[in-house]
Amino acid sequence: MISGATGGLGPVIARHFARQGCRLLLPVRGDVAEAQAAFPDAQIVQADLTEPSDAQRVATLAAETWGATDAVLNVAGGFAAGSALTLEPATLERQLDLNLRTAVNLTTAFLPALVDAGQGMVLGVSAGASGGAKNVPAYAASKAALEAYLRSVRAEVEPSGVGVSILIPQGTLDTPANRAAMPDADATAWIQLEALAEAAWFLASRPARGRVSELAIHA
Repeated sequence: MISGATGGLGPVIARHFARQGCRLLLPVRGDVAEAQAAFPDAQIVQADLTEPSDAQRVATLAAETWGATDAVLNVAGGFAAGSALTLEPATLERQLDLNLRTAVNLTTAFLPALVDAGQGMVLGVSAGASGGAKNVPAYAASKAALEAYLRSVRAEVEPSGVGVSILIPQGTLDTPANRAAMPDADATAWIQLEALAEAAWFLASRPARGRVSELAIHA
């Protein structure tokens, strides 16, 4: 299960996992037909992952379609910049929705089955800004909260055999949106999406005795 498959990073991760022979379940908020055209062999389901009931519906579909789920990849997210002096509550709530609540809702929906099976893994994508960065207070707070949540989940479920990993890009991602927003920036110093996809596959495919809990990726 890979969320964010219509975003910037999610499609690249989904294509990488498909090339490894994985069967994909991709929840999308927007046009299902467009996503199906991009991933004709995937199971596409329309869902608003900020709603716990929709996340549960995705998990139920996975169980009914395939039984066990091997990996839950929380890639969906969003970015907002701005001064802490003018931070609006709505901006903070939106960042928490995109970067924290989607992952919490999906993880909560899938986790009982993973624990019952005694295997599988959960992945979250954070950001270097989670440690604190200028002019991204809501984004930094939401990513820091995501990391704390996933570490707490790891402490609880790891003894049962379920892995929980955090992928932490340490820099700007080379996405079309970032290129459009920063046309004069040096994109050669940005992190390539395929490198992150390879890192996600590395984390998801590790054996239980060789799991990596957190992996920082630099340009």
